[in-house]
Amino acid sequence: MIRKDIITYLKKYSDNLTMSNKLIVGAYLNFNDIKVTNNKLILDCINGNDIDVIKEFTNLVKEKNGKFNLEDVTELFETTIPSNDVITNGAVYTPSFIKEHIVAEALNSSKKEALSSITLTDIACGTGAFLQTTAEQLKERTNKTYYKIFAENIFGLDISEYTIDRAKILLTLLAISKGEDESIFKFNLYVGNALDFNWNDTIKNFAGFDAVIGNPPYVRAKHISKESKELMKNWEVTKSGNPDLYIPFFEIGLNCLKEDGYLGFITVNTFKRSVNARNLREYFKNNKLNVSIIDFGSQQIFENKSTYTCIVSINKNKSDIVKYVKANAEDIKNNSLKSLTEIKYKLLNTNKGWLLNKTDILLNIEKLENNGISLGNKYSIKNGLATLSNDIFIFKPVDEDDRYFYHQNGKLHKIEKGICRDIIKPNRLKSETEISTLKEQIIFPYQANSMQLNMFEGGKEKVSVFEESYFQDTFPNAFEYLKYNQQQLFNRDKGKPKKYKWFEFGRSQAINDYGKKLLFPYMSSQPYFVYTSQSDLLLYAGYAIFCESERELKVVKRILESDVFWYYIKNTSKPYSGNFYALAKNYVKDFSICELTEDEEDFLLDNNSLNDRNVFLKDKYGVSI
Repeated sequence: MIRKDIITYLKKYSDNLTMSNKLIVGAYLNFNDIKVTNNKLILDCINGNDIDVIKEFTNLVKEKNGKFNLEDVTELFETTIPSNDVITNGAVYTPSFIKEHIVAEALNSSKKEALSSITLTDIACGTGAFLQTTAEQLKERTNKTYYKIFAENIFGLDISEYTIDRAKILLTLLAISKGEDESIFKFNLYVGNALDFNWNDTIKNFAGFDAVIGNPPYVRAKHISKESKELMKNWEVTKSGNPDLYIPFFEIGLNCLKEDGYLGFITVNTFKRSVNARNLREYFKNNKLNVSIIDFGSQQIFENKSTYTCIVSINKNKSDIVKYVKANAEDIKNNSLKSLTEIKYKLLNTNKGWLLNKTDILLNIEKLENNGISLGNKYSIKNGLATLSNDIFIFKPVDEDDRYFYHQNGKLHKIEKGICRDIIKPNRLKSETEISTLKEQIIFPYQANSMQLNMFEGGKEKVSVFEESYFQDTFPNAFEYLKYNQQQLFNRDKGKPKKYKWFEFGRSQAINDYGKKLLFPYMSSQPYFVYTSQSDLLLYAGYAIFCESERELKVVKRILESDVFWYYIKNTSKPYSGNFYALAKNYVKDFSICELTEDEEDFLLDNNSLNDRNVFLKDKYGVSI
């Protein structure tokens, strides 16, 4: 990996692509003592009166990095992009061992004698990283010149002209570094939006590619341009919902393949379960595509990116099964992958999400979801409050008296107790004994009909936000405090039009939630479910299971804090680094709560041995863990 000092230096020129390219290319040539005499593209790139700056940058590379190969050039091309493209571009630097694996699999999908004429494309090629790896492997296997490989075998498409320019530079440097200093290379690299690009209009007698490879753009739905969102509606896998940009690239890639073609992507692994990838799963299943998934789980393959990924390989020939294996980076580097588990499409629930695992685990999961009533159907599972400015509304009092809580925020503010409610953050909570110390106060500018908030009994009436005049007259200190922070409150939702008053919460969720409950976090490394009988205790940054029966909630707590439930979560939920797993409603709602006799409930409630309870519940659910 390139040292941060070098990337920081280059980012000064991120919006000056000509200079940025000149520095990267000039330093590469200088560092490796490569002379260019013929190639016009590279000579044009380094021409000018910037010798001293190039020398300065070269010296920085020598001092901080100690090497400067084409992999480093690729990384710098991917990480030094115009500032306005950082979010919408979706490009990330792909580690070399991932590229090498995917390209090798693509080439292996073709017969050896056909390699000289194989055609491969990257439909979101960025600066050409996958194309470089493809060219290198084709050179090794066929001994063709790079000139012919560029002209005959590899194709690329990207939405940005500057990335295509950089791809041409990268491939040219590859050829020159191996002694091919041609004046001009012919490239099949095109600028266009893959969502509406037509290869038939570009390539004469186009019959499809032998392989599509790459790393589709990681752009979340909220960052996709309006134009691209409209174009996404033209594809079956993204015609509805709110999908991320990587999803249509599967269908696009498959559409431009030959009938016996191969697709290989490194992409996020959330498509297995996410609601917005439901159409993609249906597309795979309906077309009986031969899909293989190497899932890296919670291991983060990309440096400095909190992205959880997998390698997806697809052969267009029909299949009734999906192949799956959990792996790590070392398995790919050492070519030591375990055999893939075969799972029949008919066993996969497209709507709920794919559970991909070994057969014995899938059988256990089926039992855990069907031995009673599901948690989501039996109880109300709710998210916490969303003020969109927790640091303003929520506080830990530094002092209090009969009428006021005292809040230190820039200066000391006194807040009327009548407008405050107790609130807690389940993400911090591990046991009942912590509630009193972790409890905070929230300014709650709501009332039940015309009744004052502190007369609000039992939480049985829906609340509505104060009128501003009533707020100012009744709770002047709290009003003054929020007024003091008004600008930040105005800036919520990043300036989007607001449907709420400036002093109310950014979302209405959870403001009416009331009752006994089990509190639990968004994610955890082990199961924490904390019972509270305080019906009016609000929550944020977490979830709660509501039920009016204290006994029932405490029985459920025993079940959810067992090995049985955590086994279920570890094999069905979204993993995060540090052995943390998501506990969102979508991941816990299908776990079933088994039927218990009164004596069995007493056993769970009264037995303080976790091991005894685990043995009992494994037997009750009929699972072998």
